[in-house]
Amino acid sequence: MQAAKDTFLKALADRLTVANPARTVVMDGAPRPAVLALENESPLSPEVKPETFLLSWEGIGQAMPEGPLMYLDCKLSYGSGGTNDMLRMDRGRILTAMDRELLKLCEPNRTAKYDYTLSPPSVLGTNVFWTWPVMEAPSEMAGVIQRTAAIRVFFFPEVA
Repeated sequence: MQAAKDTFLKALADRLTVANPARTVVMDGAPRPAVLALENESPLSPEVKPETFLLSWEGIGQAMPEGPLMYLDCKLSYGSGGTNDMLRMDRGRILTAMDRELLKLCEPNRTAKYDYTLSPPSVLGTNVFWTWPVMEAPSEMAGVIQRTAAIRVFFFPEVA
């Protein structure tokens, strides 16, 4: 299951580098694509801008009734406070741009599954694939307009 999680996160981060190379976040002093899995990070740094895709996994992996296929549900949260702290007039435009970026990141909706515990990473011989994002209506908190998108990620379990 961890290989599927890592593969999905890495696919989104790599695709963000192509879709918008300027959307980065500084973690531990190093710039990275602005896609973070909350379970993999130390407490989020105050330098993390709202314009970061924050991925969280919901529950545990579930088996499909038809066979060995499994799935995990994830949420991607993102938003914007705008570029001008006083007016905040462009935060909706920034959120819309991030909506478009997310759709680009999810297409195509599959990638080869890798074991990222090895260096170099090893191909595991199956794919990870996912549903189209289901976006919730935007909400506002502390001047930041934000959105959450739900995605179901499917994978075949690793066999020991």
